[in-house]
Amino acid sequence: MNRVYFMQRLLMVFLSCLYISPTFAQINLKVDINGVSDDIASNVRLFLSIEQQKNHALLSEARLRRLHKRSPKEISDALQPYGFYRPNIESKLTQPAPKQWQVTYNIDPGPALRIGQFNFVISEEMRNDPEFQTLIQKPPLHIGGVFNHLVYEKLKTDLARLAAERGYFSARFVEHRVEIDLDKYEARVNLNYDGGPRYRFGEMILKQDVLDPALLRRYIPFEKGSPYNLAELIDLQQALNDTEYFQSVEVSPGQAQIDSIDIPVNIELRPRKRHQYSIGLGYGTNTGVRTKFGWKVSPFNDRGHRFDTEAEVSEIGYRVSAHYRVPVMNPRTDQIVYTAEIDNEKTESSDSTVKTIGVSLNRTRNTWRESIFLNYQQEKFVIAEDRGVSDLLIPGVSWSRTWGQGVIYTIDGLRLDISLRGASKQLISDTDFFQFQGGIKTISPLGRNDRIITSGKLGATWTQEFHQLPSTIRFFAGGAQSVRGYKYESLGPKDANGEVIGGRYLVLGSIEYEHSFSSKWGAALFYDVGNAIDDFGDELEHGAGFGFRWKSPVGAIRIDLANAVSRDGHPWRLHINIGPDL
Repeated sequence: MNRVYFMQRLLMVFLSCLYISPTFAQINLKVDINGVSDDIASNVRLFLSIEQQKNHALLSEARLRRLHKRSPKEISDALQPYGFYRPNIESKLTQPAPKQWQVTYNIDPGPALRIGQFNFVISEEMRNDPEFQTLIQKPPLHIGGVFNHLVYEKLKTDLARLAAERGYFSARFVEHRVEIDLDKYEARVNLNYDGGPRYRFGEMILKQDVLDPALLRRYIPFEKGSPYNLAELIDLQQALNDTEYFQSVEVSPGQAQIDSIDIPVNIELRPRKRHQYSIGLGYGTNTGVRTKFGWKVSPFNDRGHRFDTEAEVSEIGYRVSAHYRVPVMNPRTDQIVYTAEIDNEKTESSDSTVKTIGVSLNRTRNTWRESIFLNYQQEKFVIAEDRGVSDLLIPGVSWSRTWGQGVIYTIDGLRLDISLRGASKQLISDTDFFQFQGGIKTISPLGRNDRIITSGKLGATWTQEFHQLPSTIRFFAGGAQSVRGYKYESLGPKDANGEVIGGRYLVLGSIEYEHSFSSKWGAALFYDVGNAIDDFGDELEHGAGFGFRWKSPVGAIRIDLANAVSRDGHPWRLHINIGPDL
């Protein structure tokens, strides 16, 4: 009987809640907080019970008034982490309309609590560590400054994090104490951090059967016995991932032996498939429809050599190339590349077939990328009335450097390219020439969603036998990456029959305004000027237009509709280009 009675009472309470809850839910409460910064106001709302319960289904007027009485104490507690212990709080609860309530808190936080004493001590080895010296020289807390509990806790967290990253695995706080003296209205901070000994890199334990261990050790940026540094472990992991030799890379610190400060490093590598194949079908404004097939063997042997070959067929010709790459010096950045290539191309101005064999040393010199090369090329060419077979032994060098963050999509950056090459009859070649090319591209932000992109290119050739130069040595202009609005390599000096024969010099310039509508889509307006010329006083061609941009994972896809401003009738031409910004 008692059980039946209990169930009846429980059912009545449940039905009563269902009946009365709509009545309570009709209260609409607005909470305004004035007089403090947005950060402090957000913290006040977290402390305020009236804010947390304002949408509660059972909120009644009586409960609302009780919560309102708690507010001054809760606001005071919320201000203390920011160093305000003497606030003046004005609170007001009004009912502007039935079931409509307004609560307003006008807060004068009062004077901030200052630091009267700051004892900050860290162990000697840490004081001599460059990464800790910034914290020592410019700590976020200092005598006379406002005491902020959040800054204090962050300082402790930063010390512990940096100690772990720098190998102070025995670090501990000997003292971390804050005294709040409300009579003197000051804080006394005592912070003593003992780092203990700094641990060192110990034995490198290699688990792999891909590369010769001697080569693999050249990727390691530290030596056994050098101070432990987590950043160097991350750098090693990234370097091994970038080699393309491995399917997976695991670099992890081990445990030091008892009474030892040497941390072993475990390097576990799993090989990727040696043979990789690729096939693609695409379209380029300059080449038309094209198909590509590639084969790569990496590594070719345990010394880290690589071999790759690629064949491409397009509407304007074909290209078959092979490269054999040998890591040298710093294997992360330096390599010798042996190349063999056949390239056939037929454009509006020329028809050529080039056979090339060559070798290059590609390396990083400080912040510059340098390539020193020696190529032997035989080219069969037809350019208007000029035709023949050219044999050239071409030594040369090129340098490039990129500034800025984000190569694929860059907000603010710059790229500079310089190259020199030439040939001499005294060294196998049948023509003397010397050539310079330089290019610059800048990207500058203009507000949050806009960029200004400028670029320029200058080329010059010195020779007494220009008509014997093959098409690959002459300069032409026009195309998706030149003066848009004109066909690929359709611009340059012309012969007596009006056919383009290429020029001794190249001058190109472009300015583009780009606006992003979203994280993926944008539009651009651009103006191009330039030409291949024989004299710097020759006339330049002009092009202008607009385009659309889509930020794909491999770089922006650019679709441009360009007008040939210098041509009669101002014809339009569609250009499509894809690739990174720099």
